[in-house]
Amino acid sequence: MAILLDDGSWQIRGRRIGFPVRITDAAVACATYLVRADRARRLIGGTGLELVSVAGRTPLFLVFIDYKINDLRDYDEVGVALLARHRGRTGPYIHQLPVTQTFTMETGRALWGLPKWLGRAELDIAGRHADCHLAEDDRHVLSASLSTLPGRLPFTVPGSLTALAPRGDTVLHSGVRLRARGTRLGFGAARVVLGSGHPMADELRAIGLPRRPLVTTIVDHVAFDMDPATATPR
Repeated sequence: MAILLDDGSWQIRGRRIGFPVRITDAAVACATYLVRADRARRLIGGTGLELVSVAGRTPLFLVFIDYKINDLRDYDEVGVALLARHRGRTGPYIHQLPVTQTFTMETGRALWGLPKWLGRAELDIAGRHADCHLAEDDRHVLSASLSTLPGRLPFTVPGSLTALAPRGDTVLHSGVRLRARGTRLGFGAARVVLGSGHPMADELRAIGLPRRPLVTTIVDHVAFDMDPATATPR
């Protein structure tokens, strides 16, 4: 059970979680696709969000994260996100977010309204290559292999974003400040095999996930801080 305390922190399964929530070290891989906005729009129906699109295409991010040192314990995560806007703020709308541990599932849902659900993810993110096998119970969701060009950026890349999450009659805006070290880039180098009979795989198939992404990114070390969510009317 998640309990909001008087000082703005949370108590979840007997642990107190304060802000900012800190991720000290994680390895991240991402494939960025351009998908048809008219098909992807069904994924934001009733959320109060608007897709960001150009020439009828909108970015879709397939993300794999191996969390190593953080406030929410060691776990793996797979995400499907779309670039969206809400009341002048633009950021990722995270539509699917399977994770491998119950504690982070409950925390993510309570603190930021993230659509976390419990899955079984086998991630291998190392150097220029990343592999993932994702399942829920005995159902295959997807398998993916990503790669990048040789070499990595010789400097740390700072950044910030606002995660958008519909909850009830509001949209939660959550600020994230990040630092990426050991960033590698590639172009079109990914292979994704979708399962059948699982909602996440069926959604990706229905919106016509392209065979090749626009960009692949693998980052050796990512650290980020997450602020409390701010609820804004839809």
